[in-house]
Amino acid sequence: MPSSVLGELDRLIERRTPNARAARALAARYPAVPVSGRGDAAILRAALAARAWVVTADRLLRARLTERGITVLAPRDRHRLERFSGSPATGRTSRPRRAGNGYQSTRA
Repeated sequence: MPSSVLGELDRLIERRTPNARAARALAARYPAVPVSGRGDAAILRAALAARAWVVTADRLLRARLTERGITVLAPRDRHRLERFSGSPATGRTSRPRRAGNGYQSTRA
């Protein structure tokens, strides 16, 4: 758990944000990883350094992470997570694979 996330949860508790205390209690179950900075940039640096997956519901953060090759788990519904494989940018756009008369979906 990046230390920047723990700090943000502590600030949310001070502001009496609903569910922040429960989120902080859950986060305390995992070892803290010291990181410099705050916000998404700190999470990105920590994930790159540790070669770790990230769990987030933030779509913009998810896009930044997967562009850098980091795999992300995101809530799909109340009981499932969806995996988004990180693939570093290659400078080429990906196209759907050709299959028979039409195009085949590249979604898993």
